[in-house]
Amino acid sequence: MNKSYQNKNDFSFALAQLNQQFPALTSIACIWIQTILNTMNDSVILLNKNHQILMANQSILSLLGYEENELINQSIINILDNESYDLSTIGNSVKQTIEATYLKKNGEKVEVLLSSHLIYDENEKIMAIICIAKNISQEKRIEQLIKDNEYQLNYDLRHDKLTGLPNRRLFSEELEKSLQKAHENNNFSFTVLILDLDQFKLINNSYGHLMGDELLIQIGKRLKKYLHSQDILARLGGDEFGIILNHLGNLDHTLEIIDFIKQDFARPFKLNSYEVYSSASIGITVSDSNYQKVGDILRDADAALHQAKIKDKASYTIFRQEMYVEAVNRLQLDNDLRRAIDRKEFELRYQPIVELNTKKITGFEALVRWRHPEKGLISPGKFIPMAEETGLIIPLSNWILNQGCQQMYEWQKLSENSQGLIISINLSAKEFSQKNLVEKIINTVQRLGINNHCLKLEITESCIINNTEEVRSILTELKALGIKLSMDDFGTGYSSLSYLHRFPFDTLKIDRSFIKDMSQSTDKLRLTQTIINLANDFGMEVIAEGIETREQFEQLQQLGCSYGQGYYFAQPLTAQAAEKVIMEGNNQLIV
Repeated sequence: MNKSYQNKNDFSFALAQLNQQFPALTSIACIWIQTILNTMNDSVILLNKNHQILMANQSILSLLGYEENELINQSIINILDNESYDLSTIGNSVKQTIEATYLKKNGEKVEVLLSSHLIYDENEKIMAIICIAKNISQEKRIEQLIKDNEYQLNYDLRHDKLTGLPNRRLFSEELEKSLQKAHENNNFSFTVLILDLDQFKLINNSYGHLMGDELLIQIGKRLKKYLHSQDILARLGGDEFGIILNHLGNLDHTLEIIDFIKQDFARPFKLNSYEVYSSASIGITVSDSNYQKVGDILRDADAALHQAKIKDKASYTIFRQEMYVEAVNRLQLDNDLRRAIDRKEFELRYQPIVELNTKKITGFEALVRWRHPEKGLISPGKFIPMAEETGLIIPLSNWILNQGCQQMYEWQKLSENSQGLIISINLSAKEFSQKNLVEKIINTVQRLGINNHCLKLEITESCIINNTEEVRSILTELKALGIKLSMDDFGTGYSSLSYLHRFPFDTLKIDRSFIKDMSQSTDKLRLTQTIINLANDFGMEVIAEGIETREQFEQLQQLGCSYGQGYYFAQPLTAQAAEKVIMEGNNQLIV
C-alpha cells in the first residue's frame, strides 16, 4: 500500500513537475493543491494540455497500485483502457462525464465514472485538465448481477424447468407472433399441434415419478428431432406438449410430421433398465384468417384433441367447426352437472337381478339417471364420462351410495321378502384415490342401518389396472367386513384371469357384448361357457348382463349361469315400481 504524505520531501518530485509547468505557482500553493487533492475520496489526476500526468492523489495511487513517481510525466493513455474511451475527447469541453476503464498496475480493470474539467489561463487557453474518477466497479457488478438475474427470471418464467422447453406462456407468445405474421402475409401459414400422452398416469404410478419425469424429457428430445429452427416445441404442462409448425404451404407436411412421431413412438423408451412404450393423441388446428386470438386457436386444438382421445390411442384429429359447438355443449353440460346434485336432479333406477332357475329377484343394481330441467333425461353414456373426467364422479358416487343404501333400508322395513336382497352399487376408479374410502362406505352402511352383506360393490377392470396393490388392499379390507364384491363387464379388460386369482371377488358379471352375440357367434358362446366354468372353479357366482330374449335366457340356463339381468326380465325400475315387485312376494318377473 502507498505511504501517506507527511512531510515536504514526499512532495518534492510532484512539486518540481508542477513548478516546471506552472512557474507562477509558489511552493506553498503547490503543497496546498496536493494536500487538498489527497483529502478527496475520489481518484484525481492533474494533466497538462498534452494529457501528461502532473499530479495524482493518494486515492488513485491506492486504487491502481502505483507509486507517485511511476505516474508523473506518464500519459494518461498508460492507465486508461483505450477500448473503453476515446482519449481524443479529453479536453474538448469544459466539463464532461463518461464511463471509462482504468488499468491497474497488475493489469486488472477498474470501471470508473470519469469527469474531466478544463482549467484556462488568463488568455483563455487550456493550461491543465483535472480528471476526477469515481470507482463504479461494484455498481457495475451489481448492475450486471441484476441483469443476469432478470434474464434468468425471464427465462424461468417462459421455460419448463424439467425439460428446458418453452412453457405455455412462451408458447402463447410465439403463437401470437405466428398469428400476427399470418395476418400480415397471406403466403404465411402455420399449424398448431397439441399432444397428450396416452396412459402416462399408469406409467407414472407403475414406475414412479422420477421415471415419469425421465420419460417426459426423452419425449421432448424425440419431438424436437422433427422440427425446423423456426418451429416451436413446448411442454404445456403435465404430459401435454404443444408444437407450432411455421412456414407451411399445405397440410401434407403436418401429416408427415405426425407420421414420423407415431413411428418414433412405436420404439420403446429406455428408462434405466426398463423399456416403456408410450403413444400420444394429437389435436390439430390449421391457421385461418378468421382467427383473431391465440386463445381461440388453443381452444380449437384442445377440442380436436378431445375428439382424438375419444377415438383411440395414438389418434389425431384436425379441428372442424362443428367441434366448437360440441365443446360449447360439453362446457354447458359440465356447468349443469356441477349444479345437478345440489338441485336434486339425479334419480336412481333399480334393475332386478334374477336367479335364472327360479326366476326370482335376488337383488337390484342401482343405476343413476339425470333428469335435466330443460333437456329431460340425459343418457348416462354422456354425463358419466364427463363426471369421471372432471372428478365430479366422487360426489355423485357418494350420493348414489347413500341413496341406494337408504332405499334398501326402506324396503327392508316394509317386507320380510326384502331381507335377503342385495343392492349393487358401482364404484368408480376415481374413488380409489380417496384415503378414507373404506371408512366412508362402512359409515354409510352403519348409519343407514343395513347389514354389510346386503351391499355389493361392482368394480370394473379399469379400477384395478391403476394402483393394483393399493386397490387389492382396499377390496380385501371391504371383503373382510362382509361387503360383497363383483367384477363388472368381465371379458372387456386386459388381464382378467390374473385378477380373478388375485382379487377377492364374490361375483363375476359377463359383459353384455358376449350375451348379445351368443346366438349368432359360436366363439362367443364358447367364451361364455368358458367364463362360467372358470367362475365356478374359483367358487364365484356368475351374473349375465343384457339378457333381452328368451333364447338368450334359455341358453344361459343350459350353460349353467346362475343369475342374470336385462330387459327380458325388466327395465330399470323406479323405487316405487321395485317396491311393488318386492311387496308382491318377490314373485317371477316373467311368465
